[in-house]
Amino acid sequence: MSMDKVAANAGVGTQTVYRRWPSKAPLVAEAVMQAYAVAEFSLPDTGDLVEDLRTWMYEYAAHSAASENVVLVRALAAAAAEDLGDRDTLYQQLTGRFHGAVMHRLQIGISSGQVRTNADIEAATDALIGATLYRMLSVTTSVDETIRRYDGLIDTLMSGLSTS
Repeated sequence: MSMDKVAANAGVGTQTVYRRWPSKAPLVAEAVMQAYAVAEFSLPDTGDLVEDLRTWMYEYAAHSAASENVVLVRALAAAAAEDLGDRDTLYQQLTGRFHGAVMHRLQIGISSGQVRTNADIEAATDALIGATLYRMLSVTTSVDETIRRYDGLIDTLMSGLSTS
């Protein structure tokens, strides 16, 4: 995808496209957000942090198995790599809501005594979200294999975060 092709497909000049989107990354991000009608995101809160994380990651594994979703994530990563100044914008628009929701759910885990008060929940959040992105960017596996990997990650993280 190039800005010239976007302009040609829209029937406008390239400068018109650049006035709206200064680079490819924000254009791709907006297209993805419109395509998926990005709404607020929250993790389940059943009172069992481990099961809530599993529920979220299992749903994500199923979602990320669709080839069109893999293509979109890879396009976003390429767009961000092309213009490093766009990384923060893409992060805030697309990943920030997931990061905030996972952090919030882990904070509830602290409040309910399921997570140590001194646990680095930001690092845990980065690991969980990073694992989902890594799987989509570099590995093509079945949903079942992805779920097994996510189970291993959750078990490993929780052994370090848990109060017991």
